[in-house]
Amino acid sequence: MKKGDQSKHHLIECAARLFWHDGYNATGINKILQESEMTKGSFYFYFKTKKELAAAVISYYQQVIFEWLQELSQDTQWEEFVRQFSSRMLKDAADGRHYGCPFAVVGMEIAFAEPDISPRYAAALENVAALFRRVLEQSGIPSSHSSTLADRLFSIYEGELLRYRISKNPIYIKNLEAQLIGTYREYRKIHSI
Repeated sequence: MKKGDQSKHHLIECAARLFWHDGYNATGINKILQESEMTKGSFYFYFKTKKELAAAVISYYQQVIFEWLQELSQDTQWEEFVRQFSSRMLKDAADGRHYGCPFAVVGMEIAFAEPDISPRYAAALENVAALFRRVLEQSGIPSSHSSTLADRLFSIYEGELLRYRISKNPIYIKNLEAQLIGTYREYRKIHSI
C-alpha cells in the first residue's frame, strides 16, 4: 500500500472507530484529525466533506466486520457460527472495544443526517441478514423457511446489540447468543426440520 493510500486508510479507520463509538453527528472533522494525527489539508486532500468520508466508512465496515462474519460462516453450522461471533463480541466488550453493530449504530444517524448515503448502510444490514440465511441453509434449514427465520434471528441480533450499546451491559451479548440458538432450535422443533 502506497503512503498516500495508507494515510487515507488511517483516516477512514479513525473515523470509523469514532463514528461507531461517539456517533456520526457527535464526531467533528477536528476530532477525526486529532485522533488520526493528520492535518486539515490532508483531510481535504482525500475527502471534500465529512459525508464523503462517511460513505468510505461503510466500505471499511463491510471490509472489516462483514468479511469477518463471512469468514466465520464458512462451512459452519448456525450454533457454532453464533458462538464464535458472540464470543468475540464479549471479548471486545470486556476490552472496551465493542459498541454494538456499526452498520446500525452509524446507519441510524446517517439515515437522517445524510439520507442520500443511508441506502448503503441499509444494504450492509441486508447483507448480514442474507448471510444469516445462508448459514441457516447450510445448517439444514430449507430455503422455503430460511428467509423467515433469518429475519427473526436478525431482529434478535440487532435488538440485543442495541440494548448492549445503550446499557453497556454484556449480559445482552450473552442474551443474543442464547436467543439466537434457542430460537433456532425451537423453530427446527416446531417445523420438524
